[in-house]
Order: sequence, then structure tokens, then C-alpha cells
Amino acid sequence: MSVTLVSGVNGVGLSSVCQAVRRGLGDGYKLINFGDVMLEQAAAMGLATERAKLGTLSQTETRRLQRRAGEFVAQEAETTNVILSTHLAVETLTGYVQGLPVEVLQDVSPDAFVLVEAEPATILERRGASDRDLDGVTERQIDFEQDLNRSAALQYARDQNAPVRFVENEGEIEEAAERLADAL
Repeated sequence: MSVTLVSGVNGVGLSSVCQAVRRGLGDGYKLINFGDVMLEQAAAMGLATERAKLGTLSQTETRRLQRRAGEFVAQEAETTNVILSTHLAVETLTGYVQGLPVEVLQDVSPDAFVLVEAEPATILERRGASDRDLDGVTERQIDFEQDLNRSAALQYARDQNAPVRFVENEGEIEEAAERLADAL
């Protein structure tokens, strides 16, 4: 089975695009949100029960959660094709860290990477309409986060000998979902 890793910054519409593409695919695909798996593990360990709290954990705790989530994804990929929604660069209290450390990348072993992007102004507008606490971010910071994501995708793809594709999400979700489905 395969793992297609789909990534984008907060506010790009990553979850919406992934959910829309999943609805259009058959039962042979499972959508997994890496952050949700990490949050489930964090809750089970008594570390966090809210997504925003994941960014406040120590690097050791974060890596432990990433490894456990990676193992879960690898197990799921043994029996089904996985669309893995995740962030390749994650902001923490100490700065940005890899979304998938080397050992996790090896466990997950993606066959392809897809970057979902939009203009920073579009993302800023979407963040403003979101119920998540994403205030205080500028277009420049969003541009920086997308640059980090691109760099990480290229490095990860090189390490996995896998291609990187680009999906623009400026218009309707269904249009971006069609482009993502084509990448699968």
C-alpha cells in the first residue's frame, strides 16, 4: 500500500482539501491527520487534550508523540492506501522543528509528497475566519512558513526518493481536491 503525504500551513485549507478528496475516492484510501494522532497519544499520556497545547510540549515529548504517530501510520499503510495530512515544519515555543524527524519519516515511508499552498493574503484571511487561535500572524510569517514547508518537502522527498507535487488552493475546495486526486 502507499502513503501520500499532503502538507500545508495552517489556514491553507489542508483539512478541507484532504476531506474533499477522500470523499471522492473509494474505500481503498484512508485519511489520517498526523496531528490528530499525536493529540490522541498526548491525551492518553496525560500531556495535552487540546491541539494548541502540542506546541508547548518539550522536544522530547514531541518526538515521542511523533514516533508513536508514525508507527500508527505505518501500521495503517500495511492494509490500505493512506493520505497523510501533516505539517512538515511545526512551530513550538523554542522555534520551528521538523514535522517528521528522520526515524518517523522512515517508518511512514511516503511514496509522494503534495504541497497545498495559497497566497499569504488568502491564508491570512482564512485564518481570521477560523475558530483556531491564529492571531498575530503576518503575511511575511506565512510566506516564511510556506518556504520552510517547501524546503522540508524537498529534503524529505530526496531522502525517500519520492516526487513532490504542488496543489494551489486559491479557488473552490473541489478544484484543489481534483488536483490532489490527480496526484494520487
